[in-house]
Amino acid sequence: MTGASRSFALACIAFLFCAPSRAQDIPGIQAKAFLLVDASTGEVLYQRNAHQAYPPASTVKLMTALLIWERTGLVGTIRVASEDTRVEPSHIPLRVGEIVSIREMTNALLIGSDNDSAMVLARAVGGSHGSFISMMNAKAKALGCRNTVFKNPHGLPTPGQVTTASDLMKIFQKVLSIAELRRICSMKTFRLSTQIGTQNIRNHNKLLGVYAGMGPAKTGWTHSSRHTYAASAFRNGRELHLIILNSPNKWVDARTIFDRGFETPSRKSPLPPDVILAGNPPAQPASAKVAPAPVIETVASAPFPARLIPVQAASSSALHVLGAPAENRAAVTTHKVRKGETLFSIGKNYGINVPQLLRYNSLSNPDQIQPGLVLFIPSVPTS
Repeated sequence: MTGASRSFALACIAFLFCAPSRAQDIPGIQAKAFLLVDASTGEVLYQRNAHQAYPPASTVKLMTALLIWERTGLVGTIRVASEDTRVEPSHIPLRVGEIVSIREMTNALLIGSDNDSAMVLARAVGGSHGSFISMMNAKAKALGCRNTVFKNPHGLPTPGQVTTASDLMKIFQKVLSIAELRRICSMKTFRLSTQIGTQNIRNHNKLLGVYAGMGPAKTGWTHSSRHTYAASAFRNGRELHLIILNSPNKWVDARTIFDRGFETPSRKSPLPPDVILAGNPPAQPASAKVAPAPVIETVASAPFPARLIPVQAASSSALHVLGAPAENRAAVTTHKVRKGETLFSIGKNYGINVPQLLRYNSLSNPDQIQPGLVLFIPSVPTS
């Protein structure tokens, strides 16, 4: 990004999230706070109390997943400690001493919203739960979240743990800029095998596969926070991002807000590609490396502690892995799975192996890939 474009990006971000919004409220919405943004233009379409602080519930796990991605690339395994299991349901549940996959724990975190997965991931990456919470708050500050305070990595009620619709939108859009996390948040189900056995984990997002165009999302609910929600929907070439806080029924509210948003034409021109996701700061320099915590037993060949460029901004057939040293970067292309293909046959056609494919694709069952699935293919395997 050039100096001029970076200044323009920061100006757009400041305008969108700091300046008073002219966006209208929507009568009949039950939520205490909500914010709807056009992802292509950055325009705030509708909002209510977007800067008022409320408890976030399990939408906290978006920040947890973001830090796990940046530090591990979702590669490696962790041995479960006793303190990881001392948390209320929902949980897997994990057993002390078992070894679990970082990728599968991240799936459980975002799809099943399991609290013990949040605990084991936080301890492994932070070295302790307290250190990880400090990392969460530092990251929130770096993203420009002015009224967010994290007290745990899972979102269970804790005095003083709050966010705003505006702040949570910045965190959510940062997560959406990472193709791997975006894909996980869109998965309906995945099969998880742990010491207690194999179980089919279903996404808590009840609108996934029900509401037309529903995309990646993260749900939340506790008695004190009521319903919370971060969701994306795509229709007729247009993507909208929604945050809901303190709602008695997020499913009804979300349908109404998204419907109104898609009915409302945008009043702005699309932003340059590098500022489509409002609230994203410049990428961390590649030289700023973070050593993996020693409690992560295997962090072999973590591909890139950063992100892929936003999916909706990728107009060419080649994407680029950002945030790694130049010699370790790789271009990736996409491949649409055809009937009869396997990961092995696809990898063979591109000259790469199955583990390399799995590093770039989150698959609920790698042995059964469905025709039509789009895979990321690294053109130059990373070291």
